[in-house]
Amino acid sequence: MITDGLNPLTVLLFAGAVLGGGALIVLHVIARVTKRESFARITLRVLLGGAGLYVLLLLVASLTSRNRVVAVGQEKHICEVDCHLAYSVVAVKSESLPGGQVRRTVTVKVRFDEETISPRRPRDATLQPNSRYVALVDGRGHQYSGSTDGLKRRLIPGESYTTDIVFDVPADAQNLRLILRNNDAETAFIIGHENSLLHGKTTFALGKAS
Repeated sequence: MITDGLNPLTVLLFAGAVLGGGALIVLHVIARVTKRESFARITLRVLLGGAGLYVLLLLVASLTSRNRVVAVGQEKHICEVDCHLAYSVVAVKSESLPGGQVRRTVTVKVRFDEETISPRRPRDATLQPNSRYVALVDGRGHQYSGSTDGLKRRLIPGESYTTDIVFDVPADAQNLRLILRNNDAETAFIIGHENSLLHGKTTFALGKAS
């Protein structure tokens, strides 16, 4: 399964780092106010050491990652702890526009993968996707963003639908690929997530446009 890198372990690490860091900051302030300097130094060292270790793990995970391109029809699961929602490119249309522009309409299939749910989860319980970001990126790294309105539909396990996403790009843009990823700000700080600093990205091949 191709995912964006989010998993329960890294979420727990992030939550633990935030809660632990917050607790250490409070303890450090209290120690300074009460003039317990030795305890204040200990909390500060633990805080800085923990933050440094977390940043190191984040960078190691990023620097050992790689870019991936998902083939047409192949799925990428975007995880919100559980990797329920799978996305794939199923078709691309191209239309010339005035002014040296080309309109690319990318048809994306969204599927709630029923194989990813617990047997105890009600089959009629819906899932609301988190924030998404979509864009076309060319071979030079220029991005052309699109609307995510069609990706907000609630789904039940096993349900799927297709939606068209429209992008206007320069006619000379080459080697276009689709970016479709989570857009929650906190994912930038989660170890192993594709949104984190220097981490490899997963994009979608478009195939031949009709």
